[in-house]
Amino acid sequence: MLVLSPDMGVVGQTPGTHAYLRVLVPPENGRPTVPAGAYNVAAQLLAAEAGVDDHPPRARVHLTDGLWLTLRAARMAGAVAVTIEESSPAERLSVFCRAHALSARETELVGLLAKGGDSRTVAATMYVSEHTVQDHLKSVFARTGTHDRRDLPARALGA
Repeated sequence: MLVLSPDMGVVGQTPGTHAYLRVLVPPENGRPTVPAGAYNVAAQLLAAEAGVDDHPPRARVHLTDGLWLTLRAARMAGAVAVTIEESSPAERLSVFCRAHALSARETELVGLLAKGGDSRTVAATMYVSEHTVQDHLKSVFARTGTHDRRDLPARALGA
């Protein structure tokens, strides 16, 4: 957790935050030690509190090594607390599906595949034929640039 003062100065942080900050902002002379994403979610919290914007104070960051982090801001005794933690599989899946403009049914299909479902199980769960599952898969492959039903969940989950 990173704690920011009302004027967005760093007041404190938990030991676990140091490791995430080094990944988000590699040490370099003259570079701020706090990533812009932390300030962005803090600003979003202030905007929500002012009634200017109703979006939640949350951001997800995808790093080059495949790691996804979620940043969230909340009010804490006058200060702003920003948490930084690894994104859950559900959060990564949601971002992947929205980024590729998948439909609700295609998103459901990718989620079921990510849970290890085969065509028969997915078809039964979705109340469609196995042929419809294959049609959805072709569409998903085309939109996401994947070519393999094993590669799809791995990419969707950031593995």
